[in-house]
Amino acid sequence: MSPFLYCENLSKRFNDLEVLKGIDLALERGECLVLLGGSGCGKTTLLNVLAGLLPADGGRVCLEGRVLDDGVSHVHVPARKRRFGMVFQDFSLWPNMTVAENIAFGLRVQGIANGERRRRIDRVLEQVQMSAFRDQLPSRLSGGQQQRVAIARALAVRPRVLLFDEPLSALDARLREELRNEIASLIREHEMTAVYVTHDQSEAFSLADRVALMEGGQIVQIDPPEALYNRPASRYVAEFLGAANLFEFQRNGATLSVGGELCLPPPAGTVPDAGHVVVHREKVSIMPAEKVNGAGGLVDLGGVCRHQAYLGERCEIFAEAGNGAVFRGFASERIPAGTSVRIRFAPEAMHFVTT
Repeated sequence: MSPFLYCENLSKRFNDLEVLKGIDLALERGECLVLLGGSGCGKTTLLNVLAGLLPADGGRVCLEGRVLDDGVSHVHVPARKRRFGMVFQDFSLWPNMTVAENIAFGLRVQGIANGERRRRIDRVLEQVQMSAFRDQLPSRLSGGQQQRVAIARALAVRPRVLLFDEPLSALDARLREELRNEIASLIREHEMTAVYVTHDQSEAFSLADRVALMEGGQIVQIDPPEALYNRPASRYVAEFLGAANLFEFQRNGATLSVGGELCLPPPAGTVPDAGHVVVHREKVSIMPAEKVNGAGGLVDLGGVCRHQAYLGERCEIFAEAGNGAVFRGFASERIPAGTSVRIRFAPEAMHFVTT
């Protein structure tokens, strides 16, 4: 059985710049896929091709077996005929229309009768907690309220696929978290098929069934959030996700040589001859040396605290090991700079990448 929505070898160019390079992608019905990546990686262009706002130059986009785009045979179903809903970063509400009228606009285009229009408007306003604002103009609403209206407008047309283009980036941190949770609840509750673009890792991980990390117009890894975080496929993925200890290593007999001086015991299983070792900071415990007893099978390194960051429930510690490698880890209490420390983590916390 074919996936609900899929792309094959999708490409897109703007003059001499190749923005999408052979994208292969498949979504099942009810799945939320997040396109994650830095500026210029191609994620918004991919979303716009899926939406029908841009034609593909090569490859295909198909929905339930129907071809929406084919760059070779020049098939392009326009956005208005795809019945996709789209939520933009800048809200894109009609300023001279009330909340209810903004939502009704797409329903009128679809030819939905008056009674059904009213029922749908009431329903989606209730879903986004905006029923009390139905007769307000957008200028009277906060940014978070305007984005709720934009989401309601997209939901009202009962889209086959719901597309989000960085919808929270214009909001402050508290509103971003609040609306992110509401969007996640709506997607899960209604089992929507959704594609969501963001550059924010926490946003991606909290919303996605799978995350597609993009770089240079290509998908470099696509996986559920846990797999992407715990098993990055390359150095780039590990660096993009951040907050991990990443060191170049070479295998030297029964040890791993980091920086030519620091020796680590390898975990059980196959270890490559060379590459980079990744150890997430939450797996690293850093304690004052005088408070430490036996290592108990852990990797145990001596070092010196260089910096600390108080995070409320714990402190992040930056500790320099003997060869100058700086490890990030956590402590339950403040550790003054210059204090001798022990850096500890389980051998199984190490993940290896060779590209």
